[in-house]
Amino acid sequence: MAKLVIKTKGLPAEVIELKRGVNRLGRSARNDFQIDHDSISRFHAEIEIHDDGMFVRDMDSSNGVFVNGEQVEECPLESGQVLRLGDVSMEVKDAPVAGFKQGPPPCQNHPNVAATMVCTQCRKQFCGACVHVLRRTGGRFLRLCPMCSGHCEPLTAAIQDTKGRLSKFVRKFLKKPPPAKPYFD
Repeated sequence: MAKLVIKTKGLPAEVIELKRGVNRLGRSARNDFQIDHDSISRFHAEIEIHDDGMFVRDMDSSNGVFVNGEQVEECPLESGQVLRLGDVSMEVKDAPVAGFKQGPPPCQNHPNVAATMVCTQCRKQFCGACVHVLRRTGGRFLRLCPMCSGHCEPLTAAIQDTKGRLSKFVRKFLKKPPPAKPYFD
């Protein structure tokens, strides 16, 4: 699994073993990995690990997130890159390699289910069961992200794939039966 090796003088040469999914880093003990340094925000960054890659996301930190010296908001990570949170430098090791992926992405909460919605605020992807749906006056629906309560919109690739399978299913079961033969005694 992917690792971060801390390379900053004054801090122990610690190896952070990242897990699949979302890994939160920051000064607060409520993070998955606590880094006690003055330049690190309480909730500094998230590192998301999937089979097809690894990504870092700045969580509105005070001193920023840098990959190979460039400040980033969100960025894919590869082995050998230097990730810097504030003044703390870490080397990325054993990052999953992005490969060709077919079909819609998996749901953030249910990895075995295809995502059909994406949050416009946090950009995380969810299946229809995860998204909170509210019916508004006039019959319109409001779809809210389960993580940040932002507005969710359909993923076009997932919807096209779902429509193809759904229409095939509907055609199969709603096709007209053959005409009945008259029954005579």
